[in-house]
Amino acid sequence: MIIKGKKIAALAVILSGLISLPVSGAEFKLHPVTDGVLLGTGSAIYGTQLVLSKGLKLNQNLYQGEICNLENVNGFDAKLAHPYNHTVDKISDGLLISSFALPLTLAAADNSEWLKCFTMYAETMLLAQGIKESIKLAVYRPRPYMYFEGWPEKDVLEEHDWANSFVSGHSTMSFAAATFTSYVFWNYFPGSPWRFAVAAGSYGLCCTVAGMRISAGCHFPTDVLCGAVLGTSMGFLVPWLHTLDFGKDEKAPKLAVVPNGVMVTMKF
Repeated sequence: MIIKGKKIAALAVILSGLISLPVSGAEFKLHPVTDGVLLGTGSAIYGTQLVLSKGLKLNQNLYQGEICNLENVNGFDAKLAHPYNHTVDKISDGLLISSFALPLTLAAADNSEWLKCFTMYAETMLLAQGIKESIKLAVYRPRPYMYFEGWPEKDVLEEHDWANSFVSGHSTMSFAAATFTSYVFWNYFPGSPWRFAVAAGSYGLCCTVAGMRISAGCHFPTDVLCGAVLGTSMGFLVPWLHTLDFGKDEKAPKLAVVPNGVMVTMKF
């Protein structure tokens, strides 16, 4: 894609405005315990579901010619179910990839903050990816397009992805990116008018992705809503934990690794 003339000038003005913003908000801190627990937990969840999915989900999702009946679906989801739309499906894929780049707006912060942003973002997306894939592994739910004619043969017969409707992965990951970007940007630049544009643009993009997943026949509304809640939770929780001083604040949550997992304690 080639950008010329006035478009380049407009882009330059926007970037210069962002880069000139002073960092004056909450301070994010990297901590060996916090980051070790988050990265370790995310890796463990993702790795476990990856191993289990090799056999469990494949065997479970072999298509046996089942005929799905919308009468077996709750009224809310059934009313908004759609047959498969290849074009909308692929556009939503492209928008999802675009949403991953939302944290680039945080380049407006001082470059000394970039490592923190990258680390927090990696932890956010790793946890969101691992948890949503684990849910997909545990929950058997045919996608809406299986209730209509014209379902995608490759997804059903080759990729065995037709029963992974819950939760919506696109919604989970795009909302995680949008919430992370909005929350961190608002904390870095609490007085900047740009924070409204960043939040509106971020959530506008992920809401578009979510809506298109329903229109494409790939997900029911409840799949999308639950994915949005999961992604939003991860996008907020991870950076928020990095604003806490676990060493000095007695009331801050304390993270500890125990033989059976992770223990969180908090004083009131």
